[in-house]
Amino acid sequence: MTLDFQLQRFQEHKAKGLAAHRSGDAREARFHLLKAAEYLYEMARRSEGRIRAQRAASARKLVELARSAPQAAERPVARASVGLGGPPATHPSPGAARAARDGGEDEATEFVPVERPSVRFDDIAGLDDVRREVELKMILPLTHPERAERFGIRRGGGVLLYGPPGTGKTLIARAIAGEVDAAFFTVKPSEVLSKWVGEAERNVERLFATARAQPRSVVFIDEVEALVPARRANQSTVMARLVPQILAELEGFSTPAGSHPLLFIGATNEPWALDPAVLRPGRFDARIYVGLPDATARRRIFELCLKGRPLASDVDLDALVQRTGGYSGADLRATCERAAQRAFLEAVQVDCDMPIDRKDLEAALDAVRPSVRPAELERFQAFARGEAGR
Repeated sequence: MTLDFQLQRFQEHKAKGLAAHRSGDAREARFHLLKAAEYLYEMARRSEGRIRAQRAASARKLVELARSAPQAAERPVARASVGLGGPPATHPSPGAARAARDGGEDEATEFVPVERPSVRFDDIAGLDDVRREVELKMILPLTHPERAERFGIRRGGGVLLYGPPGTGKTLIARAIAGEVDAAFFTVKPSEVLSKWVGEAERNVERLFATARAQPRSVVFIDEVEALVPARRANQSTVMARLVPQILAELEGFSTPAGSHPLLFIGATNEPWALDPAVLRPGRFDARIYVGLPDATARRRIFELCLKGRPLASDVDLDALVQRTGGYSGADLRATCERAAQRAFLEAVQVDCDMPIDRKDLEAALDAVRPSVRPAELERFQAFARGEAGR
């Protein structure tokens, strides 16, 4: 793991932790601040002299800040968003209800399906190889159960989506749930982890029990490496207990015909940081690399992002596609948004409708650079080839 990579992850977690701390989300703040401190301690270990001391001191301050998060914010609140079909029905697990009766509602986390996504694969630009892999392993056994049973194909299971940030992993998870009309559980690692001894393992048990109670469920966890990191001798006792619990839940995860199918989707930007045991057959049966969009996908992303906005006749999508090799989907969306803002500001200033023109998009491209560096991309590609070096 390079220092540049550790520095990037430290900065990402620190920014998220500070933002959560300011908003009063103690659980989220603690998780990200401690992760930032972990990366900073590792950077300090690999440094020397004054830099080593400074990094270690800064890491200690982050740990102190994490511990200072107000206890009043500790009570977990299920984050639910409303889909197009109306508000979701809550299904508290027996464990959560029992904890509430015992006066332990502060320790118990209830998991509810946040929505039934309306997004489908047709709404995703490109990623045809990813789509075929997901359909084969996740969609078709659910939509054709009799034929799947005849061929001995079991429904459900686990799939790992990995690749650079901004390539559409979360959108793919939502599309999977949308295609099979499943309850969609999206869970943050911070909602599982707990300062209470043994509570993290019980949260995992509650999550899967609640999901299995639904006719069809998709459980999606982003940054899944935070829950199943590679086990080390100096790892915390919480993670030493939590990793085996998650592995036990994933063991024999697929389901025979007649039972409620459950799909578990983990997404990560650090597949090499996962515990090797979770990558064995029977757990994450499918490992799908979600890379940068190719030329066809980039054109489709531009079409989707610019749809419904006023465009000048000099906008050349083919030229934009040629210029954006190496851009992620998130980079392209940011480019379109910046170009629209530039045209909007000009329209307001001159008090006249101004379409988005070629100069707006070129100026946006000059400002939005590719977020994935070639060295990082090569590392993902090496992992996809089975060369999982750290």
